[in-house]
Amino acid sequence: MTTTTSILPLKEGSSGYPVTVIQEFLKTLKFYSGAIDGIFGPQTKAAVIKFQQNQKLTADGIVGPKTAIALDNAVWVSQRKTIQEGSKGDEVQMLQELFNNYYKDVNADGNFGPKTKAVVIDFQKARGLKADGIVGPATWASLYTLVTHDISQEERIEQIFSEGAC
Repeated sequence: MTTTTSILPLKEGSSGYPVTVIQEFLKTLKFYSGAIDGIFGPQTKAAVIKFQQNQKLTADGIVGPKTAIALDNAVWVSQRKTIQEGSKGDEVQMLQELFNNYYKDVNADGNFGPKTKAVVIDFQKARGLKADGIVGPATWASLYTLVTHDISQEERIEQIFSEGAC
């Protein structure tokens, strides 16, 4: 059995499904406009460097564990809507389930009411975020750590690059 560490690092000259995943992530985040072809060429390297600079990572154009995990986090956050008191729907229910599973007991009914807002404000204060009760990119990013806190780096890498995970 191959370990996940054999997937990384990805760099110029690498090819295959893991490179396709990276290209899709970079395209989703608008760092890459090239073909999703699974070939790590100069355009993919340049996009990785731009992403790394944006994330204050070592900007070497090589996708190691830190860059892969940062890409996964950024894509997840990019797919979230900003929600606040009065919001309703699946995003609200997901938020409530995250709090219910990892932080505080919240009724996961899909309605962002005063109790959900109070829990969001408490969470934001605890994480050193602007405590306004609005769940935007910074709060979603911090919440994602609740989802991934008990997963090892090795397991995260495996999840990111498992076929069908994108």
